[in-house]
Amino acid sequence: MKKNKNQGEGFIPEISRRHFIQAGSALAALPLVVTTRNVQAQDAAATRAAPEEKVVQTCSTFDCGGKCDIRAHISEGVVTRISTRPDNALDPQMPVMRACVRGRAYRKFVYHPDRLKYPMKRTGKRGEGKFERITWDEATTLIAN
Repeated sequence: MKKNKNQGEGFIPEISRRHFIQAGSALAALPLVVTTRNVQAQDAAATRAAPEEKVVQTCSTFDCGGKCDIRAHISEGVVTRISTRPDNALDPQMPVMRACVRGRAYRKFVYHPDRLKYPMKRTGKRGEGKFERITWDEATTLIAN
């Protein structure tokens, strides 16, 4: 190894062209030698150990006109991930749009800490940010009148 001329960078190993080509050839042949049987067995065991997961078909409607087909994966009452219709389930007679990034981010939208979960009534002037929590009956009455 030779010392690097730049201060604070340590040593740089000297590698010949021959060793570089040998290492590159070994890395290129690696996928032909290594099998994934163990990985698949581990994935199957992890899938069986996972809690019961329910898949609910829905569509993206918030701030989007596409109404793409999305599937919410629910485990223990919580959306754990969002997926889209698999390619093998597509019908050529009735094409369905696949979910975009906006549709796939619904899980974060639903569980965001700033999301409103109940009706609020403004108590101060507009722009002050003063609100009070009201019941659903109060909100519908206020809107209807």
